[in-house]
Amino acid sequence: MVKLDFKAIKSSFKTRKFKYGGYAAMLTASVIAILIVLNLLVGQIPAKLDLTHNRLYSLSKPTVDLLKNLKKDVTIYALFPTGNENPVISEFIQKYAEKSSHVKIKYIDPYKNPGFVKKYDTSGSGIDEGSLIVESGNKFRVINRYDMVDYSYNEQTGESNVTGLTIEQKLTPAILYVTSDKNPVLYELKGHGEDTLVSLGVSSEIEAANYEIRDLNLLTEKSVPQDATAVVVISPKTDISDIELKKLKDYINGGGRVMFLMDLLKDELKNFNSLFESLGVRLEHGIVMEGDNNYNAGNPVWILPKLESHDIVNPIDINNMYMLIPNAQPIVETKFKKRTITIEKLLTTTSNSWLRKDLNSTSLNKEKGDESGPFTLAVAITDKADALNAKLRPRDAKIVIVGNATFLNSQFSKSVPGNLNFVINALNWLQDKKDTLQIQPKDLTTFRLNISTTQAMIWAAITVIGIPIVILILGLTIWLRRRHL
Repeated sequence: MVKLDFKAIKSSFKTRKFKYGGYAAMLTASVIAILIVLNLLVGQIPAKLDLTHNRLYSLSKPTVDLLKNLKKDVTIYALFPTGNENPVISEFIQKYAEKSSHVKIKYIDPYKNPGFVKKYDTSGSGIDEGSLIVESGNKFRVINRYDMVDYSYNEQTGESNVTGLTIEQKLTPAILYVTSDKNPVLYELKGHGEDTLVSLGVSSEIEAANYEIRDLNLLTEKSVPQDATAVVVISPKTDISDIELKKLKDYINGGGRVMFLMDLLKDELKNFNSLFESLGVRLEHGIVMEGDNNYNAGNPVWILPKLESHDIVNPIDINNMYMLIPNAQPIVETKFKKRTITIEKLLTTTSNSWLRKDLNSTSLNKEKGDESGPFTLAVAITDKADALNAKLRPRDAKIVIVGNATFLNSQFSKSVPGNLNFVINALNWLQDKKDTLQIQPKDLTTFRLNISTTQAMIWAAITVIGIPIVILILGLTIWLRRRHL
């Protein structure tokens, strides 16, 4: 029979061992209680921290500013089968709704609502599952699922890999488009074998920057249409006629805005050159080659040009992007020009560059007869309005000339972001627009920790053996000390 000794039990509560043990138990219970309360409080806080290395789930400042000033209601329809929503896209578009009460998100099952999808399928080719439709009032824009990611192509394996997210690059301009009362119109000159923004594979990017693209035939049109924000001339293969030349000059003299992207041709285009010389520049016949390895991409004809200080190229420089211009011809200022004309250099080469005059030569080294650099590859020209001729030219005329057009084709513009940015910035400058939507794609590159086999073994020994042994020794030490209290 066990006899309880209440006197001994009562006295045990007064020992030092009980006192220290009680303190430890109370401290442990307090810490656990605090952690539980903190966990419950944090769970109620809606704010989230984006700890990804490139802020993958965060909106850029241009987007936040746009949403902050949004005055019209915008609905983003996400076309996903019920229960099969893309978590990345859902997370991202939800950010838009969180930043503006004018943005609403609606998920539509395209298979259960074919009539709804057909309403927005203006091309008749269908709208893919996973696409977004942005609508405000009677304007809408469809963002295809494949336009919301960047791909890289492995020539050896033939596989394509997703390298970046471009959701924000497409979604923010789409909101700007559907909420704008009027969008700038670009007229592309046709009839001389020109390349087009569509044939170069960049029309969707230009339209995403909210430009409407239309054709221009100056032989049939009386003049450049009045609603033209700018005229774009891309790599004509034949010259313009005298009639077309006069219409282009009249447009420029009236304060018109034109961008010329001119590839090197075997024969001279006299009327184009006549127009350029009236603006104070001319195209030099030959190919610029860059001898400074810091300013070429492994081949002297693939030039990484120096970016001069100008509103067109400053954003490219600030965002640490570069440009690649292949087979460029130089632009030279003429000796005489009108006093109202200002010519600003945009892209230049180093003093180690040279001009290859003999186009039949295959040498990549400077040869006898080549002219030494530096050279100018792109210029921005402003012809200021004259108060005495206010009726003739009510505003400044602006012209951008680049001695190359190949840099804009998809081979270069898709892999060198600075190339397309240059064109969009130039179009914005032509319409006196300084605030540009410089939104960079979200890089999905996975950064790896590269360590040697020896380093891996050392770290494995520390984490698997060393740290547990240290904890065990500390525990034993504390246990032994308390045992003798």
